[in-house]
Amino acid sequence: MLSALAAGVDVDEPIKLPGETDTEVAFSYVGQRLQPTGLIARTGQRSWILTEAAEEWLSTGNDGYLLSVLHAHIKFFGELLGEARHGMTQSDLLAVAEEKYNCSWSSLDQIRRRTAWLRSGELATLDFNYLLHPTEAGLEWLGQVDLVKPGTFRKKAARSNVQITEVSAAHPLVGEALGQVDLDGRKHNIGYIPRSEGDAFVSFRKFVAALGEETSRQAIDEFAASEFGLRPSSSAGALSALKNAGLVEQVGFGLYRATPIGVACLQESTNLDFLRVIHIKFSFVGEMLEALEEADTPRDLAVLGRLRYGLPTESVPEVRTRLQMLRSCGLVEEVGWGRYQLLPLGRALARELPLASPVEPDELVSDGQGVNHRDFSSLAAELAESLSSAALDSSKPERFEKAVADAFSFLGFDSQLLGGSGQTDVLVSAKLSGDMGYSAIIDAKSSASGKIAETQINFDTLKEHRADNTADYALIVGPSFPTARTSERARGHRIGLVEVNELTEILRQHGVAPLSLSALREFMQSCGMVKAEVLEKTWAHEKRLHKLCDRVIRQLEAEAGNADEVTSGALSAHDLYLILRSEVESPPTPQEIEAVLSFLSSSLVHAVRKIGSQYAILEHPRITAMRLQVLASNFSPYESE
Repeated sequence: MLSALAAGVDVDEPIKLPGETDTEVAFSYVGQRLQPTGLIARTGQRSWILTEAAEEWLSTGNDGYLLSVLHAHIKFFGELLGEARHGMTQSDLLAVAEEKYNCSWSSLDQIRRRTAWLRSGELATLDFNYLLHPTEAGLEWLGQVDLVKPGTFRKKAARSNVQITEVSAAHPLVGEALGQVDLDGRKHNIGYIPRSEGDAFVSFRKFVAALGEETSRQAIDEFAASEFGLRPSSSAGALSALKNAGLVEQVGFGLYRATPIGVACLQESTNLDFLRVIHIKFSFVGEMLEALEEADTPRDLAVLGRLRYGLPTESVPEVRTRLQMLRSCGLVEEVGWGRYQLLPLGRALARELPLASPVEPDELVSDGQGVNHRDFSSLAAELAESLSSAALDSSKPERFEKAVADAFSFLGFDSQLLGGSGQTDVLVSAKLSGDMGYSAIIDAKSSASGKIAETQINFDTLKEHRADNTADYALIVGPSFPTARTSERARGHRIGLVEVNELTEILRQHGVAPLSLSALREFMQSCGMVKAEVLEKTWAHEKRLHKLCDRVIRQLEAEAGNADEVTSGALSAHDLYLILRSEVESPPTPQEIEAVLSFLSSSLVHAVRKIGSQYAILEHPRITAMRLQVLASNFSPYESE
């Protein structure tokens, strides 16, 4: 990741990480996580540079130095190794971290992460009794770094033997609403709230007080402009958030007024009733008090919100809005840069509030809200495994030829297994209209050693096979092609060399984000060493549109439930862009939103309807998902011959 940053790779460009899973990640996703390590520094909202420490490590490759940098920036890193000087289990280290170093971790996760780094750097070992020990190199390293003495950290609120602060009673109207809350029907996004004096509750109080009587939209815009410096468009966003929160209601054409429950919250000296109302209307508010027992950063809380509490996306801005409210009420405190802990008052309120039960990820798909499509990713994994094992079985070349033919069939090609004397092994065709169609011959070469030597390839014969079959392209698929000369000769003959691990990566990605034959042409026409990364941008675009499709239809659903005379429950592409652009670091473009709306409003899907320049939802998103599943079931599925 650091090398990619140094090389100027775009922050949204997927970077392949080493390992069996061939993980890919963009720097825009991990930049914020890497920043506390002292290896990168932020220069803008979406830009970072390497620190001198990172440059030093990249130039020297000294892993001991890297671990020293981590120790200098990450709490209980070298101290963990120091405490394990005479051998200690990870469970005991967790207890030491809490008792001596004030780390309020509820699981072994943070201990295991640190242990993994120390073991990777060969500073520690884990024996058969699960005891962590420093190595000789680890003991030497401990003598070179400064360790924090236990007890020098600012003391956090203890978890036990502490008198719990009493939670003030809710106003009767608020208490009644809590008793009737529909936890599953709450909205997910709080939206835009101006921060008067840095506090959302101050803004709530000012708006509710200003709207004590019927107030026109023009008067609200004038108030928002003078009090918060808002333009009419931002004022509209704030008004929408207040309505969704149940603090303001529309009482006539262009007329608004604070609700009785909003006025009741205004009468209380604390902001707890405002928070209770926000919890009633929006998901993952009170529930975050529970989540803070196992996560302490906005990013990790956002992950828990999506995986355990049903939030549609990992929206860090939405989490930060909630954290600010909890902090303003004295329920949590920030104990470090971007790290939060729960306070006694927060635990007390969590016991009082009705909370949604966290669910496991598999439950999220089995409750009828999701659609169980045929698992093409599993099929891709099976084909990849077959391809990898057959590539090393040189005693049965026909086995590898069939695996290659099956792989390209899965990608959507008309794949013919030929073989035999004077024939190419596999002929694949992209049967498309006009000049969009193309074909390729494929030579499948297996090897028990896992390497294909240059002497095993007859480039002249391959050129003849390409001409005989009037094919556009020619590929050789094998376990590996280790010499640069083989790649150079292949490039000279306009032939692509595809290593099995590259083809299996394409299969796996295709199982998640299938590409068209037109998109795959860029891969098929490559010469020399062919890499799966030539398709990465296309995959990223496909996945992006898939997520955007769900987000758009959910937003239209939310708008329909909050219809007024301005929008009538419908939104334009421009409206959606203004809403969605603040949710992620890389916002969707208006063109992408238009493409999604065009698809959803098509006569075949008809999930939404276009009314002038706006779009309105026609059904529950679950029904749309069911229709798409039925549509998919009417297509003949891929089957391996």
